[in-house]
Amino acid sequence: MTPDNDAKQAWQASVEIGGALPLDEVRAGADKFYRFVRRRNLIEYAACVLAIVVFSSYIVLLPHVLQKIGSAMIVAGTVFAGWQLHRRASAVPPESAGTMPILLFSRAQLVRHRDALRTIFWWYVLPFIPGLSVMMLGNRAVRVSKTHETATVGWQELTLLALMVAFLGGVWWWNQRHAAKLQRHIDDIDALTGQRA
Repeated sequence: MTPDNDAKQAWQASVEIGGALPLDEVRAGADKFYRFVRRRNLIEYAACVLAIVVFSSYIVLLPHVLQKIGSAMIVAGTVFAGWQLHRRASAVPPESAGTMPILLFSRAQLVRHRDALRTIFWWYVLPFIPGLSVMMLGNRAVRVSKTHETATVGWQELTLLALMVAFLGGVWWWNQRHAAKLQRHIDDIDALTGQRA
């Protein structure tokens, strides 16, 4: 046996003792993550298309100029969020790893998606807030013109605002939980490879 073979066998034995995942298991995990991200993004893109169709029709159908402007702003926010989703968190198939070891490819994808989820408020939640706010003002203006109420904020606007904050806050919170889960997977890979995040 040559010294190179002795060193290679010692390294392989240390990997087995350290409990490294078998390559097939790593590959299966990368494939599963890719399928999950691809399915999630397809659902998100379909929701974007639906929102664009609905709010584009509101631009034509709703009576007040603020409702029309708010609808257009929501369409713009939806396009921006969909583009950012594609840019930051698109599904990358494991086959595109090329010569990169699958464990390092998996880690890079987990880091990419973790970072996208951690910053989701700025590119997925915030773009909708201006348009929704302007639409709320337009809805209030329509109600005031029909009922001759005073121009103060009514219970309908406060309820809608509370629902909007709860929904968008829930989206942010849910994604932060998933970012923490991805971080645990990254930590597991780092423990196996001896890297530091």
